[in-house]
Amino acid sequence: MDSEQLRRVILRVVTSLMNLIIGPSGAWYALGMRGIFIYIFLTTFTKFISAEIFSVNEKISKFGYRISPIFLLLAGFIPLLFSDWYAFVIIIPILLGAYVGTFWTAFHGIRKLKKVTNERKSVRAFQYYEIASTISAASIVLLLKYIGFSHFAGYIGASLAFIALIIPMNLKGENIGFSTNDLSSKKAILARLITGSFGIIGFSLIWCMRIIALKFAGISGIAAMVAISSTIGFIVSEINERTLKPRNADERNWKIGNYLQIFGIIMMMISLFLYQEKFILFGYLITKAGTSGILHPLEVRISGELLSGDEKSIGLRERIKFRNQVKILMFYMIFNLPIIYILGEINIQFSVGLALITCLSYSVLNLETFNKLRMQQLV
Repeated sequence: MDSEQLRRVILRVVTSLMNLIIGPSGAWYALGMRGIFIYIFLTTFTKFISAEIFSVNEKISKFGYRISPIFLLLAGFIPLLFSDWYAFVIIIPILLGAYVGTFWTAFHGIRKLKKVTNERKSVRAFQYYEIASTISAASIVLLLKYIGFSHFAGYIGASLAFIALIIPMNLKGENIGFSTNDLSSKKAILARLITGSFGIIGFSLIWCMRIIALKFAGISGIAAMVAISSTIGFIVSEINERTLKPRNADERNWKIGNYLQIFGIIMMMISLFLYQEKFILFGYLITKAGTSGILHPLEVRISGELLSGDEKSIGLRERIKFRNQVKILMFYMIFNLPIIYILGEINIQFSVGLALITCLSYSVLNLETFNKLRMQQLV
């Protein structure tokens, strides 16, 4: 494992500690559903803005990547310094959003510098570590809950973020920009469809799950189930990779991943309107098997290759994803504000239902997008 992958594994554990214990949970306990909605707004816009700022050129992007653990370090110690509502609803989401924007804009460009033979194997190795770190993070969260030390999660996360910060990084003179600036080509348009829809689905589903879990169950309790679900999907993906030709494996994984995603979303929608919260979470686990376990590495590799170009644009795939997340958030807000005005409160069924219908639409679109890729022999 090279130093940058080690940094990623450590930071994956840190972000899980932050998101499962002191992040959305803190906003929920501070201001309830209003706190969650403010949290979503601030993290979404902060990661979008920071990604755009820190992708201007090589020097700025590498600097942002290098200091990104500082944002997690600060977020972990904020509860020690402040206990007022604004610490959890305003300061922490801004810090976590800044981390996402600065880290991910540069990470895959840096990963490509370290690849062993080809992009396919590089992305598969990346996925191995993602699954391993997800399981590790879930285990730590459950252990902290079991021994009653969950209130130390932020400090543990901050300490790990400091370790990630001091890991040496030597990228002088190496270019981490691999993308085109021409977004009007056929390849770029298809890549934008894939990455944009994947970003919207992932963003929407995780917040649907968090809202339901915070209202009825608690986030940390399902951490292990999410890890297991992602691992099962990953195993299915690996079986196809090892038994089929690359092109056939991609097609089968894409279909299985999207079918699991569609089935899970439909289950979440039905359960939502029948007030069956446990089945909503079960449906979410099915979607995680499809998204995190199967579709994520496909999206990283296929979109990255379609967006590749000589213009050396930095973090384009991630920035497309963040831009689409801002757009869909504005869409959700426009439809939710009249309901909030009429009822005087946030309607969970309407808010979550709207997001699930959107995710279902994009999942169906993804199946058609892959057919276009195959017809044009891009996969």
